[in-house]
Formats: sequence, C-alpha cells, structure tokens
Amino acid sequence: MWNDMRLALRIAYEAAQVAERAFQSSQEVRLKEDGSVVTPVDLEIEDLIRALLAEAVPDDGVAGEERPERTGTSGRRWLVDPISGTADFVAGRPTYSVDLALENALAVSVMPSLGLTMAAGRGMGCRVFRGELEEVARVSTRDMIRGARVCLHGKRKPVLEQCVVVDNSTSVLQLLTGDVDAVIAAGAGLDEFDLACLPVLVEEAGGRVTVVEEDVVLATNGLLHDAFLDLLVARPGVEPGTPGL
Repeated sequence: MWNDMRLALRIAYEAAQVAERAFQSSQEVRLKEDGSVVTPVDLEIEDLIRALLAEAVPDDGVAGEERPERTGTSGRRWLVDPISGTADFVAGRPTYSVDLALENALAVSVMPSLGLTMAAGRGMGCRVFRGELEEVARVSTRDMIRGARVCLHGKRKPVLEQCVVVDNSTSVLQLLTGDVDAVIAAGAGLDEFDLACLPVLVEEAGGRVTVVEEDVVLATNGLLHDAFLDLLVARPGVEPGTPGL
C-alpha cells in the first residue's frame, strides 16, 4: 500500500502543477450535458494522470470524470477527478483540488493554490501536508449536536437550528482537522468522482460517511453521525434510504 501511496502522491503532485499554472491564466469554458463546466485543463490533467498510471500500473483500471473508463485486469480501479471544483477554478477561487483515489483503498487530494494536500490509505491513517509540514488528521471529539459546527453544500440545505453553519470553502479539510463536526451535501449534484476520496479520508481520520440517498451525502466526526442522520430524516426532501458507504 505504501508503494501505491507514493505513486498516487507523485502523480497527483505532477498533475497539480499543471492545474496551478493554468489557474494563473484565463480558461476557455464550456458546459457539459449535465450543466457543469469543463475546461481544456480538465482534459489535459486527466490525460496526464491516465498516461502516468498506464506506465506505472498498466493492469489497473482507470475511470475519470472526463474520459471513457479503461477496464483493467488486476481487479483494481483508480478514480480521477482532474479538477474537483471546476467552478471555483474558473472563478479564480483557490479552493479547487486535483483528486486521485485507488477505489476503497487510498485517496490523495491536492489543493495546489492553497499549498495543501490531504492523503489517506486504509490502515495508514490520514495526513494533511501544508508545504513541508505534515500533521496527522483527526476529526473532532464533540458528542453533542447542539452547537455542532456544520458545512452545508447544495440546493437542498437542511435547516439545523441547533447547529452552527460555517464557511464551506474547505469543508473536507475542516472536518479532517476537527474544525467542523459535520459536512452535508444535499442537491449538490455529486458523482462518484466527487466522492472518490471522501470515505477513505474521513474514515481514516476517525469519522464516518454515508451516502444517504442519491444526492444527499453526510460526513461527520462519527460520534454525531446517527444524530445527524436523525435530523436529516426530520427535514422534508432530505429523507435517507439505505446507507451507501
């Protein structure tokens, strides 16, 4: 697993350098069929990651947000989100990331314009790198819903009277480092590539993740997970089905 982690970090950092250079210049933007935006650099980065993976682990499968899936023979599958947060990227907000995951095994999310990297692997824990500084990531220990700090995303944000809603621009990082207690995305249009890194990062930092329904995702510090699930049930339009992760 450590070899896979070193590979993922190397590839993600190389791809992130491409993203950072492009971030400094204007980008051509077009709309995809689902209404989301894509730029030439999305395609450039995904092609780069695919080429590097094909060279290093040619038997592994690769699925990406912008290109058709390549089926492998090893039983392993990499997931690529070349620019997670393309809308932020084209708007000049530095909170985009380059995400690479080995499905259900490890995750690397690089935020080059913020100088941040989040990385985790099953049984390896979760770490945050800030330049040359490395810290072990651990979720908060809050066990009371009242006063819990929450980041909300999407068009169907639940009303959580007992909680404190905070800025969501770096919500996953905030959850991993204990600065918030929960992240809820409802009606945010997330797909498997948007979520590829989330379970491994959060769970290795001590938290929990549940895909509540097709377009509702809950990530918490674990101690408050069931309480937040109960709150989501009580809110019209945000009713959970069977947990997916």
